[in-house]
Amino acid sequence: MSDTIVAIATASGPAGVGVIRLSGSDAVPIAARVVRRSVARLAPRTLSRATAYALSSDEALDDGLIVRFPGPHSFTGEDVVEFQGHGGAVTLAQVLGAFLSAGARLARPGEFSERAFHNGKLDLAQAEALADLISARSVAAQRVARRQLEGSLSREASAIASDLQEALARLEATIDFPEDVGELVPETVEAPLARAAIRLEKLLEGARYGRKLTEGITVALTGEPNVGKSSLLNALAGAERAIVTEIPGTTRDILAEELVLAGVPVRLLDTAGLRETDDVVEKIGVERAQAAAATADVIIVVLDATRPAPMPTALPAGNVVVAINKSDLATPQRESFGTVPVISVSAKTGAGLLELAQAVVGSSQPAADAPLVTRARHEDALRRAALHIADARATLAAGLPAELIAVDTHGAMAALGELTGQTTREEIIQGIFSRFCIGK
Repeated sequence: MSDTIVAIATASGPAGVGVIRLSGSDAVPIAARVVRRSVARLAPRTLSRATAYALSSDEALDDGLIVRFPGPHSFTGEDVVEFQGHGGAVTLAQVLGAFLSAGARLARPGEFSERAFHNGKLDLAQAEALADLISARSVAAQRVARRQLEGSLSREASAIASDLQEALARLEATIDFPEDVGELVPETVEAPLARAAIRLEKLLEGARYGRKLTEGITVALTGEPNVGKSSLLNALAGAERAIVTEIPGTTRDILAEELVLAGVPVRLLDTAGLRETDDVVEKIGVERAQAAAATADVIIVVLDATRPAPMPTALPAGNVVVAINKSDLATPQRESFGTVPVISVSAKTGAGLLELAQAVVGSSQPAADAPLVTRARHEDALRRAALHIADARATLAAGLPAELIAVDTHGAMAALGELTGQTTREEIIQGIFSRFCIGK
């Protein structure tokens, strides 16, 4: 990473402003060749007027502003220069070409953030939070990504690591200097291991909700014809997305709507009514409805309060919520559905929709300052760390040698280090950054 990279840092398409970013040891002299003025003499972090020129002629390509961020006090930790000109694909491409001709190399996707990671400006969890912040599909997801970018998850991982280091210090002192420290006192090792286990358990408790925020969930509306599935989709979406008529069997195919329920991105599927039919087209719709329910994360079984009916059979086992619709027309008969949540709703008046959304999401939002696990990679690393700690505590309780306890404690440390990138393999790191956008 000794060369200087350049990329367009703003989205493609017409815009008021377009930004081109350079980073590397030669960022300043390369920028100076393009704008034909001394960039090194510019006050740091201060915008100055500049014109970008083609290197092969005196043609002015764009007028804009230039700013210098000396390393290590920059996003990447290297010398960074940004040219802020007019947005638009043609103009930005011409200016980018000038910087490339002046000696810069086109950056790979995520290479600016990757350099920030390798230069100690971000750890891996924070870098991933940066990607989550850019791609957030709800306010809740944006807030969680922002907290993680500020280091909330990294600080919690550091606190857990401190407990493990305390346990290791006592174990290794007993192993290396038995004549000085004497025999191992189990309580002095169990206490920090227990604290680490409790912290890990709290993090993992929120992992399911955290992954919903970033990955979203698929929810299928299912039930008999004319119970109000399409009306319920329209009510939840806040717009007339599905055709609603009094004629049973109007919905023949899957209608998908992207929306946010209780802060979680949801892909809501309106499906054909479940019933026996001789209509060839409707039969295909019923089959597709059953297939959608089989693959959905959550199934909303819609019943009609004006004509009580049992829950449809042959539904796949999983997360099911019963919504008794048309509660404005009749008092819903809340039959016993075991542990399945039953919500009275009215697609017409909006009654019960918030309660239904919360039941579908299945978890309330965490405290404003609570760290939250939002990625499968994080959850996997934390679960492996928790298993190693459980094994270490079991070994300690069995009175086995300190060397065996230390092995599992080191294993927990290594798994925990994967979260922030301290023990993550280089190919995994490169894979993570390769999914970033170019220019970030």
